Amino acid sequence: MRKLGLGGRCTQVLLLASLGVYGQGPIGGFPVEKGSFTLAPAYSREHYGTYFGEGGVAEDREITTTSYSLFLEAGLNEQTALVATLPYLRTDQDRGSLQDASVWIKYMNLESPTRNATHRVFTAVGLSFPVGDYATTGIAAIGQRATVFQGRLVYQYQFDNGFFLHAQSGIDFQFAPESRSTWPLLLRTGYGARYFYVEGWLEFVTALEGGSAVQTATAGSGSSWRRLGATLYVPVVPWLGVVGGGAYVPGGEYIGKSTRLNLGLVVKL
Repeated sequence: MRKLGLGGRCTQVLLLASLGVYGQGPIGGFPVEKGSFTLAPAYSREHYGTYFGEGGVAEDREITTTSYSLFLEAGLNEQTALVATLPYLRTDQDRGSLQDASVWIKYMNLESPTRNATHRVFTAVGLSFPVGDYATTGIAAIGQRATVFQGRLVYQYQFDNGFFLHAQSGIDFQFAPESRSTWPLLLRTGYGARYFYVEGWLEFVTALEGGSAVQTATAGSGSSWRRLGATLYVPVVPWLGVVGGGAYVPGGEYIGKSTRLNLGLVVKL
């Protein structure tokens, strides 16, 4: 049995789901039990009144985006998990639509316990693809119908007392409708106990090609940004928890200076 520093394996699975849906992508640093299945519906609202254009030059632009998302995670074996996401987005200036789904395979390459902590290394590969017939032009468009290959390398240092340090990076390569690539970097730290979990995080995404991006309400290919946020998770019963959080974009290029609040449930079936 693995050493579990967050109050048991069930809690870790729920926390992983909450991090994936409400944080910065669906890949976390916790192992997943074979045969487990986690479902996490979420709601978020994001608003900005300033848009960072080319070179980070600020301009006035008022956009509010509301999203409903679904996160699924299934433990295939002790090392491997299948992860999937499906979002629905709408802006205050346009009709809503399903946006871009993603499917990932996550594999734990290393789990090395020490006297007071555990080192874990994961790799994950995913594919994001459009599932909605949404508009792709105009400042209120919710996306670009892009198809993107995503790869991640994840390292987590898990203290037995509940604290952890986390870092992940990799590459996002968009190959349709045009070729573009970005470099993501995520730094995260937090603490988990029996009755709560809290974390803070920093996210950096850098476009690797120059030139203008397609301007939409949300970040897309050609966008770069810095984002910080926090998450709080509270278990209600062993199979159900409530999670909330927020995020803020202080700067970037082809992205709004946005504030986001989110709320959701995490259910282990």
